Amino acid sequence: MQNKNNEPNADTLLDLPAPLLSAKQAKQRENHLAKASQAFADAIGTDAFVARGELAQAIFDRLQVELEFTWQEHAQLCVGLCDIRTRDGLLRMIHDSPEIRGQFLTHLLRELVRSQEEFVAPLATVYAGIAWLEGQVEATRSAVDHALNIDSTYSLAQLLDIALRSRLLSCRTPSLTMHLASRTPTGSLA
Repeated sequence: MQNKNNEPNADTLLDLPAPLLSAKQAKQRENHLAKASQAFADAIGTDAFVARGELAQAIFDRLQVELEFTWQEHAQLCVGLCDIRTRDGLLRMIHDSPEIRGQFLTHLLRELVRSQEEFVAPLATVYAGIAWLEGQVEATRSAVDHALNIDSTYSLAQLLDIALRSRLLSCRTPSLTMHLASRTPTGSLA
């Protein structure tokens, strides 16, 4: 199948080489992950609802900036996506912002490659969810498979896997959009 949209697909998504980190970089990543985890745990202890909303908003805001993530931002993303309620809040914001999903996919792919194994399933699954919303079935399949290979119990990856195996398509999938449009009186979805 020809990749007409130049989107990541099953042949390219997992072929990206992981960057080789120096000992200093690996230590920086570890330190920032520990700090981000502790800061989030402290914030949850004070007011979980506010902490999750603020972290989801901070990640959403940062994903809109085109610059590559620092290790601190990478850590914040990883910690946020490992908390189901924060992850789901972020996904809701992304769902409501289709105009910037492509940039989010680019960031997530880059951070997925940089992440430690324990964070791969959440990152790959959020990538898959956004790709699914965008109608990128091959990229979704590849990311879901990758997430499930790392953690076969990751529930959102399991749900996306079921959706894909059941051939459930998002509204952005061209064939579904055309089918729905053909069933409306005006022939459009608008």
